[in-house]
Amino acid sequence: MTDKTDSSQSIYVSKDVAIMLKIQESTLRKYCIMLEEHGYHFHKNEHGHRGFMDKDVITLRKLIEIKSHPDMTLKQACNAIMTWVEEKDMSEVDTDVITENKQHDDRYNELKDMIQQQNEMLKQMAKKMDEQQRYIDEKLEKRDHQLMGAIREMQEEKRVLLETASASQGKKWYEFWKQ
Repeated sequence: MTDKTDSSQSIYVSKDVAIMLKIQESTLRKYCIMLEEHGYHFHKNEHGHRGFMDKDVITLRKLIEIKSHPDMTLKQACNAIMTWVEEKDMSEVDTDVITENKQHDDRYNELKDMIQQQNEMLKQMAKKMDEQQRYIDEKLEKRDHQLMGAIREMQEEKRVLLETASASQGKKWYEFWKQ
């Protein structure tokens, strides 16, 4: 009989595990007690009954495989299994750290690329603003030049008109306003 945990991992009872491993339930209990004495932890319910997860079944299968070698005692096999479990756990942690570092590196590179793109856009915008300012300055200068030319032309015409008017009256142009 199996139950499903929240992470959808199967939990097996002793009878099912003994059948899967092709050993007696008493032998399974003996192996579990030995592993627990060496620091291995099995899931237990509120009544103290063991529940075996997939990783526990794999560990027990590995224990049986190692113990089947000639000149290998159960205690030596348990020591070897605990070393294997610790290395496996450490490699999983190392893999997690490497994966996390890679994700950080990828995110860093993404942000770096985005910043470079924004800097390029800012440079283009600054260049465009400089061009617009130069265009405005040129147009203002041209307009000022034309305006000053028109003012000079009007003053010249006014002076010529005053000279002609004063010449016709016999006065000098600068005496035009005198009565």
